Amino acid sequence: SHISYFNYFSGSIFTSKNISFKEHIKITMRILSTAATLLLATSSVSAFIQPTFSNRNVGIKTVLSAEESPVSGPPYSGPASKPILESIQTPRDMNSLSIRELKQLSHELRWEVLEAVSKTGGHLSSSLGVIELTVALHYVFDMPTDDIIWDVSHQCYPHKMLTGRREKFPSLRQSGGISGFCKRKESEYDSFGAGHSSTSISVAQGMSIAKSMLNKRQNNCIAVIGDGAITGGMAYEAMNSAGYLKNRMIVVLNDNGQVSLPTGTPSAGGTVPASQLSAYTSNLLVSKPFQDFRDFAKGFNALLPSDVQGVNKRFDEYARGIISGGTLFEELGFYYVGPIDGHDLENMVPILEKLRDSDNSKPVLLHIKTVKGKGYPPAEAASDKMHGVAKFNLGTGVQMKGKASAPSFTSVFANALIDAATEDRAVVGITAAMPGGTGMDIFGKRFPKRTFDVGIAEQHAITMAAGMACEGLKPFVSIYSTFMQRAYDQVIHDVAIQNLPVRMIMDRAGVVGNDGPTHHGCYDLAYMGCIPNLTIMAPSDEIELRNMMKTCADF
Repeated sequence: SHISYFNYFSGSIFTSKNISFKEHIKITMRILSTAATLLLATSSVSAFIQPTFSNRNVGIKTVLSAEESPVSGPPYSGPASKPILESIQTPRDMNSLSIRELKQLSHELRWEVLEAVSKTGGHLSSSLGVIELTVALHYVFDMPTDDIIWDVSHQCYPHKMLTGRREKFPSLRQSGGISGFCKRKESEYDSFGAGHSSTSISVAQGMSIAKSMLNKRQNNCIAVIGDGAITGGMAYEAMNSAGYLKNRMIVVLNDNGQVSLPTGTPSAGGTVPASQLSAYTSNLLVSKPFQDFRDFAKGFNALLPSDVQGVNKRFDEYARGIISGGTLFEELGFYYVGPIDGHDLENMVPILEKLRDSDNSKPVLLHIKTVKGKGYPPAEAASDKMHGVAKFNLGTGVQMKGKASAPSFTSVFANALIDAATEDRAVVGITAAMPGGTGMDIFGKRFPKRTFDVGIAEQHAITMAAGMACEGLKPFVSIYSTFMQRAYDQVIHDVAIQNLPVRMIMDRAGVVGNDGPTHHGCYDLAYMGCIPNLTIMAPSDEIELRNMMKTCADF
């Protein structure tokens, strides 16, 4: 029935005498795309691009690796030995590995991360979710000549283990030990330091421009950014610039559906991730019909006469629009690839090799889908995916947290805000992707419609609060002290100069310990104290904090 449908319409088109040959071709291509969509919608073709292995992997037979086997337990335990991981001192030691060995390396690396973090604490699930991606990137690209920039870089533990720092992990996030984030002075393999989000695309663009202007032999700059970090405005600014300037770079969008910490906190937007972009990427239709349709389109085009191929040279781009409705990234000037399974090395490696070897200078966005906490059931099941953990029992996943002797300032703030909101319907709470760390998750459970999580967008949070204050609401914006630095201009320009009643609650003030210099809140009194029209309060105990909250609510 599909074939007769196609023949009927193509026949009627070509019997028309008022349409040019080129118009015939264009209309035929539209019908072909529709027919292909119908055919592929009912097919059971593989969901992803079929791999074309490099010469290093010719003849390797696909087998079920230990990594792909279900994890039994509890108690959970890893491999008794890690022979492949122990042979890796630098990424170049991976060059001779087969795909099968890369899978085994991923399995060993995942358990090495688990075992190390269980003894020290740290950022766990983010690292578990990028194990295969890290292995693939270091296998395909040539660091430190090539640059891999990890956005935020809290997911950098497997990267550090593959770049000569595995033996140093007992000192993770300790005085004199290795940092929990990328740090340029720590290793030549840490291309750029981080700790805050949304910087990686800007960095990759700058590095790409520099490599090009200095005529460096290789120009491979890869930014790895999550669907949380890409909500930050700086990421969009960078994409807009990169697409316009057409800089050679690869942006890997690590899409794990975890935008806020934790994701799913009740708020005015519901319990979905606090990002329309996250919903957008989840719904992109560039999956099995799209990937197979491109192969079909290319094969069909090669069979046409050369003059028809000339008319049809942009058919591939047109087909992409038919199937996916176009993508935001393509409109910004990127070549979009994906989504692909971020845990499938057989798929990722050849795709990355093709991108590496391409002479095209157009920026590329590779969209991968991953599972945060992958391979460790307690992390996959936890509401926060065990994002940041204390020391924990590896066999059970239970964290070794001491019982608090007093309520935290964060919980005191949250409950005081609830009391204020109970008395005054104008009171609202705002957070920038940190509801758990700021207490807004507690407030959100009581007043979801008055809780606003804007994603990693501190600048927007402050100015949105200013707009609310203009109309009579009483916004309380709770942001970590270190992250408020990102909204400094908004505090001055949009709030202070206009003397608007915005309440800014700066959590994690002072020295924060294990997370290091990127997260210390030790600048706030200095940079806020010089701004006019601000009243600064710093409570010394819980009672003072409650009284100050009452003052803020009534002011």
